[in-house]
Amino acid sequence: MKRLLALLLALVMVFGLAACGNSAAPAEKPAEAPAEAPAEAPAEAPAEAPAEAPAEAPAEEIVINFPSIWVGTDSKAAYMAQLVENFNAENAGAIKVVVEEQTDYQAYRDKIRTTITTGSAPDLCILDTTFDIKAYSESGKFMDLTPYLNEGWGDTFADGAFDAWSVDGHTYILPFESAIFPLIYNTKIFNEIGWDHFPATYDEFFQFCKDAKDKGYNAMGQMAGDNAWSSMLWYSLIVEAIGGKDVYANGLQDPAFVEAAKVLKEMYSYTFDGAISATAGDVNGHWLARDTAIYLNGPWWIGNLYKEDNAVDGVLLADDCDVAVNPKYEGGKGDGGLVTTVQGFLAAAKQDDPAKEAAVVKFLQYLTDPDHVSELALSSGAMFFVKYTPSPDTSVIAQKFTEIANNANYTVLHVNGAFPTAFSTEFPAAVSALVLGEVDEQGFVDMLQTAIDNAA
Repeated sequence: MKRLLALLLALVMVFGLAACGNSAAPAEKPAEAPAEAPAEAPAEAPAEAPAEAPAEAPAEEIVINFPSIWVGTDSKAAYMAQLVENFNAENAGAIKVVVEEQTDYQAYRDKIRTTITTGSAPDLCILDTTFDIKAYSESGKFMDLTPYLNEGWGDTFADGAFDAWSVDGHTYILPFESAIFPLIYNTKIFNEIGWDHFPATYDEFFQFCKDAKDKGYNAMGQMAGDNAWSSMLWYSLIVEAIGGKDVYANGLQDPAFVEAAKVLKEMYSYTFDGAISATAGDVNGHWLARDTAIYLNGPWWIGNLYKEDNAVDGVLLADDCDVAVNPKYEGGKGDGGLVTTVQGFLAAAKQDDPAKEAAVVKFLQYLTDPDHVSELALSSGAMFFVKYTPSPDTSVIAQKFTEIANNANYTVLHVNGAFPTAFSTEFPAAVSALVLGEVDEQGFVDMLQTAIDNAA
């Protein structure tokens, strides 16, 4: 996977102002004055004061509103806050970025979707693939970034980064944070169960699941609450392992989707109790509590593996972890593929004021500067479409993610990214119905297809 450079666009304002004034010549003294009373020379006319140009009013500070999810406990939060602070300091009195913090991912998505649908777009916001990027690009509410990208800024991104997300050759939504989804596993738990390697096939995987349950561990985390994120990722991995790189070519008609539903349902026998109503907080909590053997999430979570707060008896969680690729599925078409997505897009509202448009672009280019992205990647473990030089201090786990990305034979989007928004909206209910036995595997897929059809 290609890594990701950027140029800063500088605004220079030049003010020229000149003023000039004239002085009157002194009056001449008479040639001869009467003896008795010398005549007084006329007083010199006072010099005129230089004409002063009227003082110009100071330029009004441009305020950029930036509702952001990269705050709170998000692994990018600390460095993003520093970037905003530094930018505001460097542009004091001219530009100020105001971050509107939202720590709940789904609440953030709902708010941005409502704001854009019913009104105008925020000056700057973060989108992910649960949004209909094509529809948002065609809405006319977002700034066309193409002219700026064509001036050299675009060269700092991975080749082809904009191809899948442009509309008629124009880029309105900027791919920024990328994500891959290998599997992180707790080697200490594996050793306690009696395993010295990660399962190479799904048949072997389920043998491990049985062994883990016998020892009192959860094999993996699942959740059907909220957006069913963990289950969505597991389903994506299974779909790829069964259907291979062209699995999305025929939509949900590919038999891999029904077969993958059967595998997903079986996985719920080896997760923690209450997974039907669980959220991401529950999945993460069990993983941090060391009662779950395998964790599935994006690279942005790597930073949490190294936090002292998550250490036990002074041992970092990262010290007990390793990284593995998706197991092969017996008879499946998957062959060294990797599930990926655009985790975060940056989108800016279309502006009527050229000065504000320039200010927003300046901040966007500041965020995507390669040096800043390198530090952001180091501090968070996230991956980006900007071409940057990784820090030599990059963590071992992050290096393994990079190695897996570089060695992948192909990539496929996770299912939420591959299908319209209606799919991701319906997915949690479909998983619940599947696991509770309200529908069979075909019924699960039918629920998803019906949601897509009804939204069309």
